[in-house]
Amino acid sequence: MTLIELQNKIHAQNVEMGWWDEKRDFSTFVCLFHSELSEAMEGDRKGLMDDHLPKYPMFQVELADFVIRCMDFLGSVCESDPYEGLAVGSGLMSKTELLARLHFFVSESFDCHLDGFWSDRDESIISAVLNAVQFAKDDGFDLHQIILEKVEYNRHRADHKRENREKEGGKKY
Repeated sequence: MTLIELQNKIHAQNVEMGWWDEKRDFSTFVCLFHSELSEAMEGDRKGLMDDHLPKYPMFQVELADFVIRCMDFLGSVCESDPYEGLAVGSGLMSKTELLARLHFFVSESFDCHLDGFWSDRDESIISAVLNAVQFAKDDGFDLHQIILEKVEYNRHRADHKRENREKEGGKKY
């Protein structure tokens, strides 16, 4: 499955599950992007395995969650393949360097959005996705597989169902 096929699958599932029933500001996505990266850092810092996909380290699953959120957003704004013709050079970096770089890309995208320079081909968010994918390849783990497993897991989560999101304390964003 190509990146655009994966992106389309993620976005279609999230539309079906009601995550797009109401318009969300880009600032909401920015906060959600940053939260996934912070969770990845905590998982790595504490050496934790993931709660939802316990066969994987939390860092890897939270990185997958970050990419899922980015792809869902990109799926809402990109009419063509945003990854076509783009590549990220291989170069080993530490997890903290990756996380700092991804936080930067998200913040840069938000700044461009505020300044009116944002477009449907958001190069910063696309670069974040590509950097995460390349990091996983360089680090020797199958991010694509983790994303597929997490997307399937999310499809059946009680806290992701429309009716449960509306309850007090539910996942409203």
